[in-house]
Amino acid sequence: MPPSKSPATLRDVAELAGVSTAAVSKYVNGKQRFTSAVEGRIAEAIEKVGYRSNLAARSMVTGRSGAIAALVYGVENPYTAAVIKGASRAATALGYDLLFVDLLQSESPERELARVTGMQVDGIVLAAALPAAARQLLASYGRPFVDLGSASGATQATSSDEQAAAMLGRYLLSLGHRDIAYIACEAQPGNAERLLGMRRSLQAAGVELAVHQVVNPTAEDGARLASSLLLGQKRPQAIATCNDLVAMGLISEARHLGLSVPRDVSVAGIENMPFGRFLSPPLTSVDLHADALGEWAMRDLIAAIDGEEAPPRANDLTPRLVVRGSTRAAA
Repeated sequence: MPPSKSPATLRDVAELAGVSTAAVSKYVNGKQRFTSAVEGRIAEAIEKVGYRSNLAARSMVTGRSGAIAALVYGVENPYTAAVIKGASRAATALGYDLLFVDLLQSESPERELARVTGMQVDGIVLAAALPAAARQLLASYGRPFVDLGSASGATQATSSDEQAAAMLGRYLLSLGHRDIAYIACEAQPGNAERLLGMRRSLQAAGVELAVHQVVNPTAEDGARLASSLLLGQKRPQAIATCNDLVAMGLISEARHLGLSVPRDVSVAGIENMPFGRFLSPPLTSVDLHADALGEWAMRDLIAAIDGEEAPPRANDLTPRLVVRGSTRAAA
């Protein structure tokens, strides 16, 4: 039996491409760009010698795995998908692999988090609400993490949830609404901040906020709440929801109940998901710039991993109210 061929090394690639091993390493790990001619020679040499990056060996030398985990709640959620799209783009550009864990499919967030930390990932992007026990585990992990739902974690990323909800509350007040309800959800990332923003904006005008809860931040849960909320003794003039999916379910069920949005009740959401403008009526919402937020948060996290200064927060992450046909002035 012939002896097995040794795996190709960085040195093999460097000699064939006519560059240094350091240059090949920087190219492979995405740490530096070169001229198109040099990158072409390196890429051709990698293909010719069959070089494959050895993550295990690199981890032993650098103490890093080259991987970052993203914990999400419901990958089918368009907002979550947009955040992860931006985060993945930044991770790829900076030479990191991104792993996904959907906590909606897990019976135990603590078990999933323990499994992720056991992989020795270099950092974690948290785009899901965690129970207290899981948060304690994350805090004790000892690696950088960024929480998109609050300003906690090794980095100070936040999706401006409180600011967005306060903006929405002030808008509903400007329409003359005073009987305003808010649908909250503890499983929604940023839930506490969004509820706080709504309450503070209404309190400043001397208006009390009526709060209702759903179990999951989904269209199905929004539809299930509709009858009790809309057919009760006193129907709200306006309803704000913790995200656009809940608003979508609420609007759909209102139609089945014989009610018209916004003639009978104004409805607005938070996140400005792409489908919102195609609803009937189109949904008023606050844009949180999910894609840009995910990219900025990932760059912020990788800067913390590399011990570098965090990138400045982009101006285009400021929440933006998008007014559409689901809201109107109070009668």
